[in-house]
Amino acid sequence: MTDQKIKLHLATSQKFLPENAFTPLHMMMQIIQPKVNLEGERLPLNICFVLDRSGSMAGQKLEYTKKAISFAINHLEADDTVAVVTFDSEVDLLIPATRVENRDQLIARVKHLQPGGTTNLSGGLIEGADQVRKNRSEEQVNRVILLTDGLANQGITDPVRLVEMVKDIRSSGISLSTLGAGEDFDEDLLVDLAEAGDGNFYFIASPDAIPSIFEKELKGLLSVTGQNPILIIKPAAGVKLSRVFGYEPRQTDQGVLFKLPDIYNGETKTIIAELYVETASSVMQPIADLNFRYFDVTAEFSKVSYDLSLMLEVTSDQAKIEGGFDLKVSKEVELFKAGQAREDALKRADHRDYKSARKILLDQADKLQEVYANTGDDELIAQSEVLKSEALQMEDELYSKAYRKSAKQASYDLRKKR
Repeated sequence: MTDQKIKLHLATSQKFLPENAFTPLHMMMQIIQPKVNLEGERLPLNICFVLDRSGSMAGQKLEYTKKAISFAINHLEADDTVAVVTFDSEVDLLIPATRVENRDQLIARVKHLQPGGTTNLSGGLIEGADQVRKNRSEEQVNRVILLTDGLANQGITDPVRLVEMVKDIRSSGISLSTLGAGEDFDEDLLVDLAEAGDGNFYFIASPDAIPSIFEKELKGLLSVTGQNPILIIKPAAGVKLSRVFGYEPRQTDQGVLFKLPDIYNGETKTIIAELYVETASSVMQPIADLNFRYFDVTAEFSKVSYDLSLMLEVTSDQAKIEGGFDLKVSKEVELFKAGQAREDALKRADHRDYKSARKILLDQADKLQEVYANTGDDELIAQSEVLKSEALQMEDELYSKAYRKSAKQASYDLRKKR
């Protein structure tokens, strides 16, 4: 393979800082994985499908779920490990963690899956994580994939406790993706669980989409090129790190640490940090030191580490300052903010404050158009038009369960550029 190593691109929203000021600054780091041929070099999978089989899953949802699991098993290899856990009021181990050496036998068990009663989501997650944990190793993809169509009403039902439970699972090296089918699941909870588990969230609007969603998730797992990526940011003196969009910080002796999702073949991850910089007189001012590290699947799981330092010129030249804005960074910042605007608008609409919800969406649509006017980037104008369209939904008779879930998915997808 040639030129398969990731590339890092570091940029800031402005290239020059004014003297004697306290200036907001956005720093963008892009992790670019060139498309490579992974044939024969992909990581083995160690996965558990955790399936809601409560009464509401009866009929098409369950039938399409069986097809999706059968499809997944058919695309696994003998080195992969699979388990299937089902839950209603009780938790059942349909397929204990096993190597995929007899696909027909495993698929036959899936076909016998029948609907049951209520929804013990926490119990299913705990058993699913236990099945993955039995064969967990660093040199494979260890993931639980949860599918549900309802609310957690047995076992642990408190969203905060469920998120903390998933964080504990993630700390043991197991990730989680969540799939919500229909209109009656809690999309806020499933997004929070997926983010805590460093996996993916999918809204399945109709049962016949279940197989294609499973296929999308499986293709991602089969294309992992970098595992356990970590970014550490150490702000320089006079610099405050306010936040990194979409990530929880952890303070360490080396700096502020952020755990990132696994790197997929051919993808670009975009990380945006918000900083505040205090400057004095004209000088080259240190902003931050960064360390990025991960395990390279394409190079026998070797550990790769990059160190970067960021410095910016402080100047009194106003023309330099005004001409030094990076529009590519501004674009990514506003796209991230579009995702947050959706979240804020949904919260207002949940309380029937549709006027405020519309204003939030329309204000962000205008900001996207402003940046588009300077860049001509079609992604900005497309997102602006989507936000305007969504603002029209902010009426009592139009704000439906299905719309809310679609908007939640759109918000999540924007933030998943991370």
